[in-house]
Amino acid sequence: MVKENKVSLWLGFYENADDFKNYIKVSYDEDGNYIPSNFQESYAIKSYDLDAIESDWISERCSDVESLLVGFSGDYEIIPQFQKMLEHKNIQNYNSIVLLYNFEYTGVDYVDEKLEYIGCADVTL
Repeated sequence: MVKENKVSLWLGFYENADDFKNYIKVSYDEDGNYIPSNFQESYAIKSYDLDAIESDWISERCSDVESLLVGFSGDYEIIPQFQKMLEHKNIQNYNSIVLLYNFEYTGVDYVDEKLEYIGCADVTL
């Protein structure tokens, strides 16, 4: 759900950037009606600010959370919080990142084949 000063994180692994981009891409039909992304449908996210999503696919594996998230908005605030959440995960398993800002995911802890909800952190932008 939309919530100020929150950011929700999903991480995954995709073979290539095109597959990842297609998974998170929203589109519109010929009448201008909004078509949700596969990402939205998988996690039952009804709506979010399309200007408040940041994502990336990286070709080289990272060995730590900081390398994975550096450069995203509020990285100095969110990296320590997500480091705690990911301390028992193998970061090298991830190369695809989705951050939804001003959004606190409260849905089912669903894990699709390629993308996993990690958690929500506080951020002031």
